[in-house]
Amino acid sequence: MKHLNKLILSFVIAGSSFLISGELKALWQKAYGGSKKDIAYSSVQLDDGSIFLAGESKSWGKGKSDMLIIKCDSHGNPKLRITFGEKEREVAKAIAKTSDGNLIVAGSTESFSDSKDVYVVKFTKNGKKLWAKHFGGTDEDDEALAIAPTSNGGAIIVGWTESYGSGYKDGYLIYLDKNGNKMWEKAVGGKDDDVLTSIAFSKAGGFFVAGYTSSYGDNGQDFYVVKFDSKAHFQYKKVFGGENDEAINDIVATNDGGIVTAGWTESFDSKHKDIDVMKLNKDAKLVWHKIFGFKSQEWANSITKAKDGGFVVAGTTKSFGFGSYDFYILRLNNKGSSQWANVFGGDSRDEAYSAITLIDGGYLVSGKTKSYGKGDFDFMYMKLKDR
Repeated sequence: MKHLNKLILSFVIAGSSFLISGELKALWQKAYGGSKKDIAYSSVQLDDGSIFLAGESKSWGKGKSDMLIIKCDSHGNPKLRITFGEKEREVAKAIAKTSDGNLIVAGSTESFSDSKDVYVVKFTKNGKKLWAKHFGGTDEDDEALAIAPTSNGGAIIVGWTESYGSGYKDGYLIYLDKNGNKMWEKAVGGKDDDVLTSIAFSKAGGFFVAGYTSSYGDNGQDFYVVKFDSKAHFQYKKVFGGENDEAINDIVATNDGGIVTAGWTESFDSKHKDIDVMKLNKDAKLVWHKIFGFKSQEWANSITKAKDGGFVVAGTTKSFGFGSYDFYILRLNNKGSSQWANVFGGDSRDEAYSAITLIDGGYLVSGKTKSYGKGDFDFMYMKLKDR
């Protein structure tokens, strides 16, 4: 792979504690949380316009930390708070709407064994729990990081496992039906660490999973992409990387059957950690590769497809802003070239974990903030729109 693009920006102050540049309009910004730590990792919008954000909370619930889901109206105003958890720690890393009109969250639990297990909860849009299931071994850790809902009301859950497979960590896939029954599970990887962070159904059939691998490739930790057919049979794996470490944190399907990935790299002339975005075709061959960064560290946690065929990438920067970390949002065209870049944050630590495209064409970006709100960390979420 070649180092094709490096983004360098100048920024202007648009308020005493809010930094903005580029062609982007912030319609509203919210912080939500209690007196302790509350972090949003994922979000989804329903057809009625309501927004659900999922993460973890130490402010509410009955355990050391519980899954926290808040339901908001289309203007971001909280309407319902939901927690799922037991006596120990539960975390929601991903949320999705299911084809039967409900919602599903996946992450981890430490309440059912001496180790961390995959934890999945399905519930109605009014917050009623339909079922909760946990999966994994008894002595080692397992965690879910992403969800892809299936057409029958079920979902494929991906993450990592130390309980199964052949390495220290292996990529972990579980297919659940609409009632939470496990239809199959798979572990993929080699003798070292392999982690799956994301999943997307291919327009050409089957599905991609992606993350990072230390088992394959030439140096350290590399980009890792695995393709399965529509019956979940393994088709191929692809490994990309340079002289240092890199990882894919999210993927999105494209209309030609391929995917666009978002993550970070320390290779390809990157002096620090930089945002890395790649376009792969249906055979996982590289179409284009872009790197964005500046004087310190930047990394991408999420990518969403815009209605014009471009992309919005959300992550974190240490190079710009008022605080130690700030939200970093990139708008790319369908060739991966930058159209604008924006930084949002206050005088402390703010990190973006999720970006989704809304029904009206805007974008919801969410994560955690220490600059706003009243807790150790609070949910931070904002609606953005192209100018």
